[in-house]
Amino acid sequence: MRQYRYRTAALAGPWRDTHHAAVDDAIRANQAAAGGEDSGGVRWIVPGRIEEWVPDAKPTRLRS
Repeated sequence: MRQYRYRTAALAGPWRDTHHAAVDDAIRANQAAAGGEDSGGVRWIVPGRIEEWVPDAKPTRLRS
C-alpha cells in the first residue's frame, strides 16, 4: 500500500494512506493552501511536495 506525506524545508508530515490526507495535513500546517490547479489541488505557500512511499520498494517516488 502506498503512503503519502508532505515535505517542506521546515516540516514533514506523518505518513498517510491517501494523497488527499497528506495535502490536508500540509494545509492545516500552513505550508500550503487549497486551489493549485496544476499541482494536485495544492498551492504551496513555502516550497514543498507530496512524497510517495511504497513499503519494501527500492526507490522512493516523489510527486510535486
